Amino acid sequence: MSNISITFSTNKEEFLNDYMDIVRAFYPYICVQDGGGEIHLQLDEIAENEYSCIINDFKNRYNTSQITIKIEQNLDFIKNRALLKRYSKVALYDYFSHITGVELPYGSLTGIRPTKLFHDTLRKGENAKEYFENDLRVSNEKTKLIELICHNQQSVYKTNLDQVDLFVNIPICVSRCSYCSFLSAELGKIKKSVQPYCDLLCKDIVRAKELIAKMNKKVRCIYVGGGTPTSFNAEQLDSVLSLLGDIECQEFTVEAGRPDTIDEQKLDIMAKNNVGRISINPQTFNQATLDAIGRKHRVEDIFRIYDVARKYDFDINMDLIAMLPDESFEDFRRSVDTAISLNPDNITVHTLAMKRGSNLKLEGYDNKQIENLPEQMVDYSFKALMSSGYEPYYMYKQKYMSGNLENIGYCKPNKECVYNIDIMEETHSIIACGAGGISKRLFQNEDRLERLANPKGIDVYLARDDENFDKRDEFLLKNI
Repeated sequence: MSNISITFSTNKEEFLNDYMDIVRAFYPYICVQDGGGEIHLQLDEIAENEYSCIINDFKNRYNTSQITIKIEQNLDFIKNRALLKRYSKVALYDYFSHITGVELPYGSLTGIRPTKLFHDTLRKGENAKEYFENDLRVSNEKTKLIELICHNQQSVYKTNLDQVDLFVNIPICVSRCSYCSFLSAELGKIKKSVQPYCDLLCKDIVRAKELIAKMNKKVRCIYVGGGTPTSFNAEQLDSVLSLLGDIECQEFTVEAGRPDTIDEQKLDIMAKNNVGRISINPQTFNQATLDAIGRKHRVEDIFRIYDVARKYDFDINMDLIAMLPDESFEDFRRSVDTAISLNPDNITVHTLAMKRGSNLKLEGYDNKQIENLPEQMVDYSFKALMSSGYEPYYMYKQKYMSGNLENIGYCKPNKECVYNIDIMEETHSIIACGAGGISKRLFQNEDRLERLANPKGIDVYLARDDENFDKRDEFLLKNI
């Protein structure tokens, strides 16, 4: 199918990014540029009960270039705005679906947390399955998947205002993967900043522990992420983990990730400091792909360090990515089968997202749907993992994902990563340490979160020093 060219405009500029998410979801079937057919999204504010007839009327008159969505004026502002945005996105989805003949698996749903919306809908006493399929145009297959994940979260999913999660960010990697858009620094390029960053991060953690005490909270989960935290040398890693290991919590994870950053000494340090869960992430078991995406290690390194790590009492996660450059279905199938044969506690299957700032994006790599290949890969991983005793337990979506699909975490029985569920379903406040970390404060009675981001760059984080901690204290202690 050739691209359909349109010119897009709206009188609700505050919703433009949300509308463009619909446009991106239909890529490569449509593109926005001057000179094509014109569509203008005009939003009026009238009666809420006219939604269905307006949208149905719109579906029957595609010869117009204007979509009108009406909404009741006397609704409170937040609800008014949310409904206005939601149903205008549905109408825009219907328009593109009609002119392209394409139905997307997640319909008009472009947010990164489908399961959170499903939980929220259930909590309101509504029929979430009907809402997803009929109102949001989500396929029956994906609705069932979302419903299954929500069911599998039942033993972990809960909100507890007396608990917080603690996130510690080490945004450093030994090399930059071509698909990565994170603000992670390459170790070789910032050698002079690594020790100062480690020192300030330790100070940050001490201040965070003092803050948790002032808030009179307990810690539910600790998650040390990045980047690749094990890019720190053994002494630096120990200095950070020793400040966390004495915190009583339900779960303590270190995202080790890259097998070329892990050795027995670092595994000893993690075990000594009460880490219970780690990641060893192959992404693929195809050596040609590892070389192409900038992973500076051999496939054999994955097997070697996994065998060593299995001598410890860690729960182990492995990440795989569907639609990596030039990988065939058979390449991906072998990676899935190989990961299953190793029998880790968790396997997370990502679908490649073309993020701004990634080398793949800058080099012009195109991950558009090719003969349903993304779906074939994701469907195979689902069936293979389910038949091998794994269950899907968390999900998130990103922009520019191959096939407009998703990332799914699978686990063996009772091996869920609690932090992954907490952060995706936004059930707990989070205290974040380190450059790029985002603290989140949950206001359960108001059904909302507020966020406070630390400086993204290591240099800026180092320059601001105590200012970072003071802002976080004020943010989390205000009106407590």
